[in-house]
Amino acid sequence: MGGNTVLIEINNFVATLTLNRPPTNSINMSMRVELDELLNQCENNNDVRVVIITGAGDKGFSAGMDVSDVANLHNGPDAIELFNKIDRYKKPVIAAINGYALGGGCELALACHFRFMIDAPKAVIGCPEINLGITPGWGGIQRMARLLGRSKALELILLGKRLTAKEALEIGLIDKIFSAETFHQETMEFANQLAKKAPLAVQSILKGMITGIEKGIEEGLKVDRECSEMLAKTEDAAEGFMAFAQKREPVFKGR
Repeated sequence: MGGNTVLIEINNFVATLTLNRPPTNSINMSMRVELDELLNQCENNNDVRVVIITGAGDKGFSAGMDVSDVANLHNGPDAIELFNKIDRYKKPVIAAINGYALGGGCELALACHFRFMIDAPKAVIGCPEINLGITPGWGGIQRMARLLGRSKALELILLGKRLTAKEALEIGLIDKIFSAETFHQETMEFANQLAKKAPLAVQSILKGMITGIEKGIEEGLKVDRECSEMLAKTEDAAEGFMAFAQKREPVFKGR
């Protein structure tokens, strides 16, 4: 399913979006259009509770902007707005980094809520744009600083460093490393765990957290209170308390 440059597969409430321009999976206008459309579809689909973004092939997650498509850089969905959509997405988004994630590919991963990386020799991550005389223009400067702090982010971006999976994990740029043999299985198992949680509660947590990060703790706390009051009246909350009393796993419906 999906278009030519982004494929989609939905199983057990998990949608996997695959950037499909191997071997580099570089991002052109067509990919931005299709990714934007599929994200909109998944956000409004009750059969999707978690989204995984990964790359086709076994070499790269994404090498970033397709320099041969620079004429279309300002056509189609704006990459900054597209990545903002992912950052503010109401469902968890996992970047399954199955190879190198460089430039815009790294910036795409930074916009996701979780970053899992394969432990492989060619798997490196970073924003080396400065080596071309340009800067990370799709949100990497802002998101890396928020994630790592100013000094470490400046070091990585100003020196154009490319980190291995282990190096990236050590500084907190990614969240987990999996071997090549178990990468897809481990990523899917994590996604399945998330998909079993109460969808409305998950969405409320994401909404409250991003509000607090972007607008300050007071605004975030307002959202948390509103969501808490709303969730108390849901069928999922009733199911959660009943399952707890009956010592069984809850089955949430998103209602």
